[in-house]
Amino acid sequence: MIVMLRKYLVVILWFPLTGILLLINLALLLHRPNQAVALSYSPISDSAMQVTAAAGSGQVLSASVIGADARALLLTGFLREHGSPMAPHAEFIVSEADRNGLDYRLLVAIAMCESNLGKRMPSNDSFNPFGIAVYTGQQSGKKFDGWEHAVTWVSEYIKSYYYDRGIYDLRDIGAIWAPPSVETNYSWTSCVEEFQGKIL
Repeated sequence: MIVMLRKYLVVILWFPLTGILLLINLALLLHRPNQAVALSYSPISDSAMQVTAAAGSGQVLSASVIGADARALLLTGFLREHGSPMAPHAEFIVSEADRNGLDYRLLVAIAMCESNLGKRMPSNDSFNPFGIAVYTGQQSGKKFDGWEHAVTWVSEYIKSYYYDRGIYDLRDIGAIWAPPSVETNYSWTSCVEEFQGKIL
């Protein structure tokens, strides 16, 4: 009987006490001055951003977010997957593509078709995975000081020799870059397009 009485009292008192506490909290919220929470960000550097959320004068949340270009991550993954010595330079490839107005995948796709991403070049010290100046029947071509020199030179070459002259279509570029491929149904263009499509 005493147990039943206790349960009955708890049930009877539970609802009024809950209602009173709810009203007190609501009154405190309404009485408090209206403070909006504002989100703001300010650049810290090219690759980091600070995000803060503040209510009134006190800072509520602060975090640093390091930004990374997903394109560089995609290139890095593709280059590593194929064991390319160019993998550490993926971010540089993207920045040079941006600087010259190229598709960020173009140089890597060309390198895949020309040298299996730098693994089959005319000479190991040429740093020429793009087949630049490796003419039909020849075993040598242009030599570069390193991967970044090659990427810079070829990016600027594509921009000045093709894009600045109004040649944007990959078939037209392929006809000049690899003339014999025209006779094989634009095989160079097909190869480059295929590998561009795999870097997504």
